[in-house]
Amino acid sequence: MADPLFGTSLIDELRRDERHTMDIATVLQELTRRLDEEGIPFAIIGALAMRHHGYVRHTEDIDILTTPEGLDRIHERLVGRGYVPRAPGLRKKLRESEHRVNIDVIQAGEHAGSKESSLVFPDPRSDRFVVFKGQRVPDLALLIEFKLTSGIYGNRPQDLGDVFQLIKANRLRKPFVRKLPQELRAKFLELLENVRHEKEV
Repeated sequence: MADPLFGTSLIDELRRDERHTMDIATVLQELTRRLDEEGIPFAIIGALAMRHHGYVRHTEDIDILTTPEGLDRIHERLVGRGYVPRAPGLRKKLRESEHRVNIDVIQAGEHAGSKESSLVFPDPRSDRFVVFKGQRVPDLALLIEFKLTSGIYGNRPQDLGDVFQLIKANRLRKPFVRKLPQELRAKFLELLENVRHEKEV
């Protein structure tokens, strides 16, 4: 019986999710190869990066961080060769043509969350990133910085929920707060306390 809200059955939705996850894996593998071949510096951020830190959340796209020069190189060497802008004039919102997987590009130097935030995305070649199984991702503290900043300044509750899950998955404790910027510590401690209360229920 079809779901009256979505027009498809739950089984159909799960099969679609499974196919899309496989497509993302295929596109990520090829994108990594192409970026490496072109010498474009990049790191995986967003939901896919969380997998490397113990929390798996379904995602519809691939988020990467590169440099402004790296973005220029992507347009010179990749756009029109398997990757296209999702709309005319868009430079940072791309789509892989064959599997139709969206790719969102962030540039080093941009403010996370909003222009009012003090967190600026670092160069993906910096020592704030680590390599896990061939993929360059933010270290745990930096990933949590990204998520907290996006949640607070970008008004994105999902990102705060991601921090909650990362705290649980990595069994973080109060001393971890010293790895975070001062302005983010109160929210981290609030989420840490929420995790503690959940365990007590």
